[in-house]
Amino acid sequence: METVFAAWTGVDKSVDTARRSACATMRPTWILTMIMMAVYFFGAAPRAAAENFKNGKECTAGKRVVDNGGKHGRITSTDGTICMVALDDGGRDQARIFWMLRAEGDSAETDDKLVPGVYECFANMRYTYMDVYITGANTYTSADTPGKFHVEPSRKIVFETGSLAKYTAKLLRGPSIGLNTDGGSFWGTTCELKKK
Repeated sequence: METVFAAWTGVDKSVDTARRSACATMRPTWILTMIMMAVYFFGAAPRAAAENFKNGKECTAGKRVVDNGGKHGRITSTDGTICMVALDDGGRDQARIFWMLRAEGDSAETDDKLVPGVYECFANMRYTYMDVYITGANTYTSADTPGKFHVEPSRKIVFETGSLAKYTAKLLRGPSIGLNTDGGSFWGTTCELKKK
């Protein structure tokens, strides 16, 4: 039967089986690498991460860290770019790119309020031609539509009315505004205070 298989397909079955086994072993690593690359290239790279690690050398085994989602843990290993982190909430080690981490104890934000001004919005590290104008302590305008907002103690921004009411938002350092539509902690769009 193997001779018929090899003659019909042009592939020796033992070679084909070994090739499939090698591919199955590589698949989890390849998938993780592709996910991390997609996160980087399609907008998760923080634009103004003053306290986040600047290079992979800061990612050293044993160091206590906090990720962009606020989860605490300890680095268990690194390959120079990907840091494996044992999170305090248990479970398996989680992979993080170095710029997703900061040393535990460093502040995630440098500002505690949205100051009046123009906030330029970026997604995929590109300007979206959407601006948010903070016009007062709890008022804004975006897409030519005025609205109201408030900032909760957790730094969650609640857009009560206006064009941003459908978004989940958070006050980030800068100050800047993190926006998403799924309610998660990944901010695919960030709006940064335009410096004069």
